[in-house]
Amino acid sequence: MNPHACRVVLRPRGPLEVFDLAVRLIRAHPGVWLRLVVATALPPILVGSVICALTDEADLLLLMAFPVAAPLLQAPATVLAGRLLFSSEVRIRDVLQEVGRRGGTLLGGLFVWLIAWTLGCGLFSWLTALPLTWVAEAALLEQVGLSRVLRRSSSLALANIGVAVTASVTWVALTLWGVVVGEALGQGITGTVLQLGEPFGNATDFVLTPWVVAGALGVQPLYGAYRLLLYVDARTRNEGWDLQVALRAAALAATEGP
Repeated sequence: MNPHACRVVLRPRGPLEVFDLAVRLIRAHPGVWLRLVVATALPPILVGSVICALTDEADLLLLMAFPVAAPLLQAPATVLAGRLLFSSEVRIRDVLQEVGRRGGTLLGGLFVWLIAWTLGCGLFSWLTALPLTWVAEAALLEQVGLSRVLRRSSSLALANIGVAVTASVTWVALTLWGVVVGEALGQGITGTVLQLGEPFGNATDFVLTPWVVAGALGVQPLYGAYRLLLYVDARTRNEGWDLQVALRAAALAATEGP
């Protein structure tokens, strides 16, 4: 990390301002984000869509797989967003390699998160998994062991409960938004543009369509970027991370000399 190259002002922000910053970060680098989506989200979208199109018995399986697939799609976006804060040129290969290097710790943390999510029985999952909100960020960016990852995520979440709750609620809301938009676009293309009717059924009839799968999975990289920026906000509020970066930049400038 080059502290001199920080591309945003590090300061406490509200949830909506953080979300706006995430959208701006993606809009400022559309090419690299598109490549990330193609490399990470497109394959599971295609697999899930084919399963939906070929069988009616896989709905429950796909719904059960979503809490596993979603965090794995968010992880590369977390690394990419973190690197784009300090660099304008990031290669997807480097991002995926970084995720791979920390894969063991990341999977361990996500496994604990999945257990906590399951214990909440769906309705209270956001509450039981709240202390593990930033497991991926601690594993991928702080690069510490699993026990330290769990402690770091818990300490940040408990010290910034409002921000952690915002992260959980936003994940649900953003996923539902992706489902609605994906279904509307898919039905519009097949029904209005191609005049094929509803070959895969309609989500309003409680049918899991390929468009629902595409929408739910397609928004996960956006959420990964948003949660990363919430993590930065939490560290700024709780640990003065903005001052740490500024001091590191000053120390680096002093060692480099005139």
